[in-house]
Amino acid sequence: MLRIRPVVAAAVLAACFGALGCATIADPALVFEVSQRRYTQLMRYTDFEHAAHYVAPDDHTGFRERTAALGDVRFTDYALLDVEQTGSTAKAEVQYTGYRASDPIVVSFVEEQEWHWEGGNWLVYSHIAEHTP
Repeated sequence: MLRIRPVVAAAVLAACFGALGCATIADPALVFEVSQRRYTQLMRYTDFEHAAHYVAPDDHTGFRERTAALGDVRFTDYALLDVEQTGSTAKAEVQYTGYRASDPIVVSFVEEQEWHWEGGNWLVYSHIAEHTP
């Protein structure tokens, strides 16, 4: 078994972080990419309870009402259609494709995500609606 000494591990980590320059995990741009991707994946898997952790506190009630109104939808895929991040705000447009368990016909939803950097976290205001071509 290969053993790495703590000193060597620390040197490797320092080199990796040094290569990142000022782009560290505290960088809002990097944190946005991670937060947006994780939130969208939770939505794709209809794990609305965990996705709510990314929702702005003053929109929790609305978010829960909007996701409950989706009923028995099951998303099978998503596509990030557009994303724009500028400083402490960002917008993303995501299209989810899926079906309803009660009616196995393909449905599509588009979610407009409005993100705000607050207190070291990205918080989202979500607007999701069924998309009819």
